Amino acid sequence: MKIFYCQCGSRVFFENTACLTCGRELGFDSDALTMRSLAPPAGPAANPAMLIDVEGQARWRCGNHVEHGNCNWLVSDGTAERLCRSCRLNDMIPALSGPGNLQLWTRVEEAKRRLLYSLFSLGLPLVRRGGSGLRFRIMEDRRRNPGVYESFVATAHLEGTITINIAEADDATRHAVREQMQERYRTVLGHLRHESGHFYFSLLTADPDLLEACRKRFGDERQDYQASLEAHYHSGPPADWHEHYVSAYAAAHPAEDFAETFAHFLHIHDALESARMTGLTPQADVDASADDAGWIADWAALAVTLNEIGRSLGSDDAYPFVLTDPVKEKLVFMNRLVARQVSRQAG
Repeated sequence: MKIFYCQCGSRVFFENTACLTCGRELGFDSDALTMRSLAPPAGPAANPAMLIDVEGQARWRCGNHVEHGNCNWLVSDGTAERLCRSCRLNDMIPALSGPGNLQLWTRVEEAKRRLLYSLFSLGLPLVRRGGSGLRFRIMEDRRRNPGVYESFVATAHLEGTITINIAEADDATRHAVREQMQERYRTVLGHLRHESGHFYFSLLTADPDLLEACRKRFGDERQDYQASLEAHYHSGPPADWHEHYVSAYAAAHPAEDFAETFAHFLHIHDALESARMTGLTPQADVDASADDAGWIADWAALAVTLNEIGRSLGSDDAYPFVLTDPVKEKLVFMNRLVARQVSRQAG
């Protein structure tokens, strides 16, 4: 992710709504992928959400900021849209009257906006051929009484819609599930990046030659999905999964391997951009060359550094994964798929 600055020159973060140095209001412009410094209009505004940027252009706060204070993205035309590009993608949000739900929903939205930043910066579309677009259902479990579920929300993807359980945004709950599933990494952003990989599979492999090349690397996604998952959860991954997959779950089914690899491609792309912008590495971004694996070597070195820093602070490893040669080949292939998709759109 890029570094953002206030008009006063102070560095600000992606989630900021105001500069902590000068107090000026801030809002993220998702069209230009930049932070805007904002001020109230000189005279009375017809819309209380309206602000003026440093170029004198009118901008509007997202309606979810006005109502709930949990979104810093701007609306380019407040007379036509009430919600920002991110919030307009929601088909469902949790009941905000529930205890703690506003905070949990806010955390999911923050992760969702980081996912969208990555997709926008790469130039990936949010709509596939045929018109189906990326959508989100952010939901909570229903309990009839303590310990008894009336319905349980599973984080998943179906026909372009990503469903995520807000319980994943609760640190204690997520940590407990992580321990139960014997995982070393589990985050809301990781879930969203993984599920978006399912969405992009058909778009990135629309060319028959690319689909065939994909099947050679990941396996045939047409094999029985439910049976594969049942076998995975009953017997566990193969003993040598570390040699061929980026995670144990990736070994469950070719579709999961593709989604896990796509998620890690986004992890690496965003982290390398952040490292380059902050001076941790002078290397170019991931997408500098569709077929050059040099960025993977850059990432491997940076990941070791990040993990060592985390251990120095008593934290878990930031990136607890080993990239074997087969996994690196899949990541390079994923980069090639994304680059070709962006090239097709530009042409």
